[in-house]
Amino acid sequence: MRTTSSPHPLRRLAAVAAVAAMLLTGCAAAQGQPEASGGEATGGTLRVGFGGADVGNYDPHQRPQLFPRTVTRQIADTLTEQDPETGEILPWLAESWEISDDTTQFTFHLREGVTFSDGTPLDAAVVAANFDRVVELGPLAFVAGSYFRGYVGSEVVDERTVRVTFDAPNAQFLQATATQSLAILAQATLELEPEQVAAGEVIGSGPFTIESYEPEQRLVLAAREDYAWPSPIAENEGRAHYDAVEISFLADPTTLAGSVQSGQLDFAYILDPSTKATVEASGATLLSTPMPAIAIPLVPLLHREVVQDEAVRRALSLATDREAIVETVFQGAYVPATGVLTTTNPGYVDLSEELQHDPDAAAALLDGTEWSTVGEDGIRTDAAGEPLAITIQYTPAGTTETLLQLLQQQWREVGIDFRLEPVADLSEHTIHDYPFDITTWSQTRADPDVLRIVYSSFYENQSFLFGHADAEVDEALGRLQTTVDAEERLEASATVQRLLLERGYTVPLYDLVQFSAAAPGIQGAHTDIEGKPFFADLHG
Repeated sequence: MRTTSSPHPLRRLAAVAAVAAMLLTGCAAAQGQPEASGGEATGGTLRVGFGGADVGNYDPHQRPQLFPRTVTRQIADTLTEQDPETGEILPWLAESWEISDDTTQFTFHLREGVTFSDGTPLDAAVVAANFDRVVELGPLAFVAGSYFRGYVGSEVVDERTVRVTFDAPNAQFLQATATQSLAILAQATLELEPEQVAAGEVIGSGPFTIESYEPEQRLVLAAREDYAWPSPIAENEGRAHYDAVEISFLADPTTLAGSVQSGQLDFAYILDPSTKATVEASGATLLSTPMPAIAIPLVPLLHREVVQDEAVRRALSLATDREAIVETVFQGAYVPATGVLTTTNPGYVDLSEELQHDPDAAAALLDGTEWSTVGEDGIRTDAAGEPLAITIQYTPAGTTETLLQLLQQQWREVGIDFRLEPVADLSEHTIHDYPFDITTWSQTRADPDVLRIVYSSFYENQSFLFGHADAEVDEALGRLQTTVDAEERLEASATVQRLLLERGYTVPLYDLVQFSAAAPGIQGAHTDIEGKPFFADLHG
């Protein structure tokens, strides 16, 4: 049995839019700046802009996207925290823990004195109920639920001790307890229907509460007066400096950037890279977070006939000029992908040799397929004269369209007709019945197990290989979850990444760097390992 609140090998590895008028008028009443009190600022409203559409679901157990996770960061705490510099797992709501030698049991000892915003105490029973709820949510909790594969149950050992048991080794679970997907919610929230929690009826133990929510317009958080158990990487040890946080949703990147430059917003999250230089030049504090994640990819949808040929899928990657994408679309703000994972993910393996731009090799692969004939227009056709056409549907926000248009040009050089279909909404489909051929899906998590969530064949709502199982990929991903030894786990990570590239299951494009900014005069800006800001630390 390992007792820990210090590093061990496993821990080291784990490392819409609102209209502009709303911003100019509705936020004007919230411009009161904090007043000085004992050398620190208190009071007023922090005005925050989210650079995109309102996801509309604030249940941390349900949603994996960064906007709801950022809200959860403010309203609900987690058992552990992850150091953004070292990847070390640190105590938070759990002050210590033991892990069985085979990593099938995790025993957490809870911090004393923690309460939820409804006044109820944090205890072992509510932690166990949270974990049970994640499992019971089933497909609704498709990311959080993946952390509980082989879950036997959670035992209340005593009021402040909970033991979580799995039927097989679960090497990734400790790091999972540091993610917002496993944020601890009050019993009153657990008893609600999932749609009620999604609509903002969320009670946590964090420094803020959700005061009001107007879908697609704004979300208002209120500071807790009695908060006194901050994250170990937070700077403010008590109540938030601001009384409230007002979050607006701004899909237009220029409006978001201009608003934080001018001081109409106090904080902007997430900025388009095209606005980075002008925001920084305005005197705003720019935060840059290289995201520990799956490198931003394009992912062939295997239920679509045109990408069922492995040679076609592999040709897509060879035809892709990543350097050109980064320099042309993102002005060098990002870096080209050199692996399936980003360089800051603890499971990263350098596969840059396999990701070279080689259109001649792509053409040679396609010459050996049914698409061997090149027409006068440069597009390949099959024996029946049907073109090699690959279609994507997408929501045309930010730099998305520019990126796809450049890929369209690159792929045309090898005879592929990449067809772009902008749409307003993709939510009516699951990834397994999308009526197009290729999509994009990254996932942020500072652990190589993030690959299992997206590329195993186990998870219907998220896995791209669900229904198209690849036994070797599944075997390597299984070892990634169950192997305790850090070196063996890294080897499993390398194996699965090579298989994903060799079989054309992914086309990595670039490593994401996330940008956010605090307006001139706003201090205390910093983020966690996933780039999520600490609103309780910000002050004027």
